[in-house]
Parts: sequence; structure tokens; C-alpha cells
Amino acid sequence: MASTRHNLLLPLAFLWWVWIVAIKPLYAQTITPAPDGTGTLVTPEGNRLDISGGTLSKDGANLFHSFQQFGLNANQIANFLSNPQINNILGRVVGGDVSIINGLIQVSGDNVNSNLFLMNPAGIVFGSNASLNVPASFTAITGNGIGFEGGWFNAVGTSNYQELVGNPNSFAFTMMQSGSIINAGNLVVNQGKNLSLLGDSVINTGSLTAPGGNITLAAVPGEKVVRLSQQGMVLSLEVAPNGVMSDGSQLPSTTGISATDLLGLVSGGR
Repeated sequence: MASTRHNLLLPLAFLWWVWIVAIKPLYAQTITPAPDGTGTLVTPEGNRLDISGGTLSKDGANLFHSFQQFGLNANQIANFLSNPQINNILGRVVGGDVSIINGLIQVSGDNVNSNLFLMNPAGIVFGSNASLNVPASFTAITGNGIGFEGGWFNAVGTSNYQELVGNPNSFAFTMMQSGSIINAGNLVVNQGKNLSLLGDSVINTGSLTAPGGNITLAAVPGEKVVRLSQQGMVLSLEVAPNGVMSDGSQLPSTTGISATDLLGLVSGGR
């Protein structure tokens, strides 16, 4: 299915207030690695920020990064370094600030075909200059975990990276409320690839394009788990009482996670 979306879901005046009240005060961001042992390195090269290091799963196919902050100004590039053995690059933002992304996110390397996942429970905003240059699919989520057969890539705390092999099969949104995703940019993925934005609320005033692929915008209510199909598409929502899924597996912790209510900021509810 060839997919292009350009939706004005909110009045322009509302988007202006989102900028003035919620986004602009947070705009002085950069990309900094979290000092949590994951091993992520961020090396400035002019306006380009090269992201290397990280921790691999035991099969070498999944690369995990951890950031204290993740934000870009209009002239900046977040450059994730990859190689042909890496199927999935997964980054989390642990510092508690909304990610304000107004530049280019890319994955680079010879003959690479890595999917990119960005997780920030506090919220993610793609500004009007935001764009993508990724070889495969892109997913942004504001949940508190990305699930694999071997366990969870947790939004905070430790993860057993070695056992997180294969492709992601679920996303956890087990807080009472997760952050929002706002897109005002021009996000495009390559032919046959997927583009997914999943948050407590998802607002698109920009353009989303996935030629021959699928676009998923999912507003996920609190205390739910999103199950994925083999193609990486949303399959179902599962209620997980007491932090346990139907198959008996434990869910990631919500301790230390807070979301910024961007819509509440705009409406005056602080």
C-alpha cells in the first residue's frame, strides 16, 4: 500500500501555541549519551553528531543506545553508524526531557539496511525542519519498553541486552500516561518500508510518506501493551494487569518515568 499523509489535525493557531508554550522553552537541546554503561558515544563533526558504540545483542543483529538527551536544531544531523550485520538500531532517552527534533535523523554505513527505533516516554516533537534518511523502517514511541522474545529493552534502568535477539514483537505503554508525539516535519522512508508513531496521543500537522509501505499512527491508552505482527504492524492491544502479560512474562518497570503533557501545557493544565 503506497501511503502518503498530510493531515492538518489541529488549527494552525493551536500549533503556534504548542510552539510558544511547550516546545520553545525546551529547544536548547543536543544529543548526549547516558552514563549508564550502555556505551553510546556521540562525536560532533561540525553540524553532524556521529552516534557510535552502544551494546550489541549476542547475535550482533540488534544495537542498543542510551541517551540522556536527544534533540536537534534545524541545521544538525543525528548520524547513527551501522554495518550490514545490524538489523535494528534502538535508542532510548532517559533524561526526562521531551525530544525536540528539528533536524535530520539518518543511518549511515556501507550496504546497511537497519531499522531505527527511538523511545522517549517524556514525549517526542518533530519540528517543521525534521526529516529522515534511513535505509529501512522508522518507529518513534513514547512507551516504557520494546519487547523481544528474550525480554525487554527498558526505557529506564538495566536491560539484558545479550538476550534481546530477533525483531521487536511488542511495545509496552504500562504507565498511567505516556508522552505525546507531535509531527510538523516531512518524514519519509524508502520504498516498501514502514513509518510508525506510537504515543499516548499522536498529532500530525506535517507530512508522512511510506511508498509501498505502511504508516501507523497509534494513540495508545495507558497500561496497555501493543502486540506486533510479523511485518512489524500493530496487531492488538493487550491489558496487562499487575505488570504480567497473558503469556506470564513480566513487563518493564515504570519507576522513575514521567511524561510531559504537551497538550496540557498548551491548554494551561500544568
